[in-house]
Amino acid sequence: MNRSTHRNMRVTSTLVCVMPFIGVLALAPPAESVDITPRVINGTAEPVYGRAAVAIETPESYCTAGLWKPRVLVTAAHCVIGEGRKGSVFAPSDLTVFKPGAARKAGRAPVSVTEIIVDPRRSGIRNDIAFLVLSAPLGTPIITRMATPAEVVSLTKAGAAVHFIGYGLTGSSSDPNSDVSDRPLGVTEVLDVNSESGGIGSFETVGNGQRGTCVGDSGGPWLTQVGAEVLYLGPLVGGSGPPCDDPQDTAWAAGAIASAHAKFIARALLASGETAARAPTSAITCTNIRGSESDCVNGTSWVYDRCWSGSKASLERWVGGVWKRVQSATAQRSAECEKHDPYNVVFRGVESAGTARFRVVLPRQTGLRRNATEQFAVTYTSTPG
Repeated sequence: MNRSTHRNMRVTSTLVCVMPFIGVLALAPPAESVDITPRVINGTAEPVYGRAAVAIETPESYCTAGLWKPRVLVTAAHCVIGEGRKGSVFAPSDLTVFKPGAARKAGRAPVSVTEIIVDPRRSGIRNDIAFLVLSAPLGTPIITRMATPAEVVSLTKAGAAVHFIGYGLTGSSSDPNSDVSDRPLGVTEVLDVNSESGGIGSFETVGNGQRGTCVGDSGGPWLTQVGAEVLYLGPLVGGSGPPCDDPQDTAWAAGAIASAHAKFIARALLASGETAARAPTSAITCTNIRGSESDCVNGTSWVYDRCWSGSKASLERWVGGVWKRVQSATAQRSAECEKHDPYNVVFRGVESAGTARFRVVLPRQTGLRRNATEQFAVTYTSTPG
């Protein structure tokens, strides 16, 4: 699904320039340029989860972050990558952090950013996530924990309501009189049950065209209440459509699943003095998976995504010494694939603890010179804590 427009708000002395980009998931830039940040329009003032949002400022843009731990913020990677620096990450001292849930005009918070941790696999809105380590506690988080990828999948299938808080534009990105909000605003949307992301690394929401995110909201937190817990899904990374963008487009937004980045979470926890045991309690490793979306994610979910020259494919699993077919697919042509391999073959699965061996088999067919196979393994290790 190639619907994604990244929005980055430029900071100038008299004017805020909004520069839209085309990408994947909700606000994505071309190559390594900076994206435009989304913002809540017609949102709820003083939202119930307002204290989870933190306004941040860089030499080039405004964004929002989520207060995950007292000394750790989570935001979108494109918020901390400078367009004027050929895609390099800003220095920690370049960032200004404001008090969580408070008015920006009240002044910056008495903390500084000491380390910026960005997933180097970022491409467009994929893996568009960054962890900011602070010099001192910023406040008491209202977030109970991060939602696991499997939980995001379940919530997506149920079309659950999720809540967003941000400090973005309060008017259309095309309106030169629009300005970023001084206070955090909230909006509630439902997870898109028909999205192609499906909880594998990312998630998408459906907007109503009247209330939604806009420039300046990028990096803000998506939250949902499950029982007594406030679960953090991840930061806003993109979106398009009204009320911020073209009213002819479909209103939607997207987020990155934060818990899918265990390696970088562990680094942030260590740097902030938090115990590593409070990182996500599981990890998954995939080997020999290639293609445009080959990353395995933290938890039990995995995805195989590769461009092939044939459309018909099946997934087989090694069980009891023999290969057994478990899934079949007829792939569609994709603009993201090369002309010589135009069909995008995708398989997804969920595994319990242990290692599972799979192979993708493409039988002889039009466009395929001979039978083709590719093997890979999924390893899921559950750890205490």
